[in-house]
Amino acid sequence: MSEERKVPGRQARRRRSALGALSGVLAGYASLAVAELVSAAVRPEAGPVVAVGGAAIDRTPAPVKDWAIRTFGTQDKLVLQLGILLVLVLIALALGVFAAHHRRVGAAGVSLFGVVGAFAATERPDSTGFVDALPSLVGAVAGAGLLYVLAGAVRGAPERSAVAGQEPANAEVGTEPVNAEAGAEPVNAEAGAARTPAPRTAVHLPVTATTTRGTARPEVGRNPAERQQTDVGQQTDRDEQADEPERTERTERTERTERTERTERTERTDENAQAQEDTRPDGEQLPNQRPNQRLTQRPNQPPNQPPNQRLSRRLNRWPGGSPRRRFLTLAAGSAVAATAAGALGRSLNGSRGAGAIASRARIVLPAPVSHAPPVPRAARLAVKGISPFLTPGKDLYRVDTALVVPKIDAGQWRLRIHGKGVTRPVTLSFDDLLRRDLIERHITLTCVSNEVGGPYTGNIRWLGVRLADLLAECGVHPPSKGGPADQLVARSVDGMTLGSPVEDVMDGRDALLAIGMNGEPLTFDHGFPVRMVVPGLYGYVSACKWLQELELTTFEDFDPYWVRRDWARRAPIKTASRIDTPKPLAQLEPGPVTIAGVAWAQRRGIERVEVRIDDGPWQDARLAAEDTRDTWRQWSLSWQAVPGNHSLTVRATDGTGQVQTSRRAKTVPDGASGHHSVVITVD
Repeated sequence: MSEERKVPGRQARRRRSALGALSGVLAGYASLAVAELVSAAVRPEAGPVVAVGGAAIDRTPAPVKDWAIRTFGTQDKLVLQLGILLVLVLIALALGVFAAHHRRVGAAGVSLFGVVGAFAATERPDSTGFVDALPSLVGAVAGAGLLYVLAGAVRGAPERSAVAGQEPANAEVGTEPVNAEAGAEPVNAEAGAARTPAPRTAVHLPVTATTTRGTARPEVGRNPAERQQTDVGQQTDRDEQADEPERTERTERTERTERTERTERTERTDENAQAQEDTRPDGEQLPNQRPNQRLTQRPNQPPNQPPNQRLSRRLNRWPGGSPRRRFLTLAAGSAVAATAAGALGRSLNGSRGAGAIASRARIVLPAPVSHAPPVPRAARLAVKGISPFLTPGKDLYRVDTALVVPKIDAGQWRLRIHGKGVTRPVTLSFDDLLRRDLIERHITLTCVSNEVGGPYTGNIRWLGVRLADLLAECGVHPPSKGGPADQLVARSVDGMTLGSPVEDVMDGRDALLAIGMNGEPLTFDHGFPVRMVVPGLYGYVSACKWLQELELTTFEDFDPYWVRRDWARRAPIKTASRIDTPKPLAQLEPGPVTIAGVAWAQRRGIERVEVRIDDGPWQDARLAAEDTRDTWRQWSLSWQAVPGNHSLTVRATDGTGQVQTSRRAKTVPDGASGHHSVVITVD
């Protein structure tokens, strides 16, 4: 078979695959949209993208997770969700192409991914049970059904055969115009039937001769000339009989060529002509039909074609015109319906948080019984580019695993305190906390994922209830005083668990159940209505957001979320310092340059900061006044910059005299270490 004869079939298969891929994407889009709508009736966290994303976060190795935070910062969750959607699109494309040829299997593939989403939703730590599986399951059913229908429309479209001389398997039978004149070839061959030429057989009568009148007379009695003529005729017949196979082969080759040409002419016929041919009344002449042509089978005749071809014919007669228009109509309609469902679901999910937003707006924070000490004027350095002493709430870093920020109505919030050594378990409401004595403190919060010189630290004015007092009222004693529990496990509404040493929480530091930050109620991103803050501990062992439970237990009995992922059980904050200005790779002019930044060592304080230019000696920086030992300190150094490339390095010494180590360490398992350096150019 020549390459030219294969091209139409290839093009048809490519068209079918392309339409199948589009069908898969539309089915996936509809599945997610329906799931979004159903999740509005369950809870937003039960949506398939959120559930699968949460499962992916839970199963991501700590180094990979740390890399994501370091690379994408607070946008890591957005990148994860976009990555999930990209993977779903690729899978939908593959399932759509497969469904174009095996639509039941393609639809089953969509259903399988619904099962995966349902499993992920029900296995989340904050799962409410089987009801969380409904968004994924219902969405999968909708997507599978749509893919089945769209794939059927794709399969119902006329497909050109890749075999020369054959009509497509789903072409309509009975629309073959033929020539009424004897010997004329039909314009279109019947679908799926390649005609075989009738054998041409020569009949020879060796003992008779045919006269011009067509009558035979016997050989006997004829003169020699006549017999010689008869012998010549018989020899001619024998020669023709010997040449008959060759003529038959030539005839077959000619007819195959003619069939190929007729097929190519049929392939060039547009769909409008085909639709006209289907719907012409009996006996009416087509625009491109010669007067001596007729339809070999009338539209009202029973079809003489296989069942799958009759089904295809019925599909092609479906309201909407040609199969292509039918597919486009279905595709456009499903896209519009899916968009409407998704928009409605998103709107309803957004309205679910309206009560929480309203409850936060109604909160009036009481005045604390113990205000934060006034910040010394000298604690703030007037240096352009340095981090402000108090971090605005909108600029405080956010590192957590929640793909959907919980929105909790403060009026419905409850905190349960129980566990080992708790003689008086208690359940508190938000109003109960507001009626207690509140204290206000400046505390620098630091994330364990913060690289050397990284941005994941901030200094906030917190307002809350002293946690040690609350635990004491419940009968809790630290291990140093005979208490049986050495770990305080905090549980969030999203299932996160963090473990803090009971001894640290009750050693006199200002560990808080915080309800306010910088004079306002907590924001939703940062744990509204209540979160924990424990000075001196990295956030992953102390700063539980969206708090709903405190359980007293032991490190032996329970491993919190991050400990199960190879992070340390105990994580005091390491002494660290950072250069805020000049920025890395900055280009400066020769002359006076101010190098400035911040340093922190919560619970120990900062006593000294030193800066080194290139490989020169360490120089003491000017320290801003200390607010408390739980806050960072600003520092600065004036330097006469000279032309060239320079390396600037900083180190700090804490209140115990311990100098910040130069040994580089990654964030896992208990925080990064090393000196922060920046490279600049002076010219």
